[in-house]
Amino acid sequence: MKSRDLLTTHNLIASNYTITQIAPGKYLHTFTPATTSTVYEFEANAADVITEGEHYNIGYYIKNNRNIVELSALSPISKVNPRISLLEAKKISSGLFETYKAKNDQRVTHSATDGYYWGKKYAWRVFGLAIAKGAFYRYLEEIKHPSIPCITNDPELSYPDSPSIAYKEDGLEDAVEQLVLTAERVTAAYFKSPHYSRKFSIYDLNAITDKK
Repeated sequence: MKSRDLLTTHNLIASNYTITQIAPGKYLHTFTPATTSTVYEFEANAADVITEGEHYNIGYYIKNNRNIVELSALSPISKVNPRISLLEAKKISSGLFETYKAKNDQRVTHSATDGYYWGKKYAWRVFGLAIAKGAFYRYLEEIKHPSIPCITNDPELSYPDSPSIAYKEDGLEDAVEQLVLTAERVTAAYFKSPHYSRKFSIYDLNAITDKK
């Protein structure tokens, strides 16, 4: 499981890549997204790590107002393998399943009696980590996956009692598998599936995290 301090940025197009020697055998690599001036950096040897114009998923830490890239969480989107990403997402989620379920039981209130229901945040963390949270929710809405209004009471939020949606557990895993395993790449960063009307991204295994 990746550190909870690791921040993530998905589908960043790398530009302005530079390598500067800072000590014998030690080099500072810096780059920015194509559309902003935000600088990301890391230390490595003199070999190129970044390809300008490539789409990346990155993980990074903020230290002294600098965005320090974690190289183990840096991955070009063009190399994403949907099946491997799905397996990695399942592995991450299964490791914290009991923690998520305990929080869901404590924090999500609804009136359903026809099975177990997950609040939307926990539904994504348990079943949807291979894809973006927003795509997960829109996909479930489009396929009309069973859901019910609920109230979430989360001490981490500014407004503890919030109206939300809970999704029925039965069928969730199958729905995500159906989406990801039928996905075909249509651009450098996006996939399409016959089961969903929109393009969506699938995270490389190095970019999968249960953070927002």
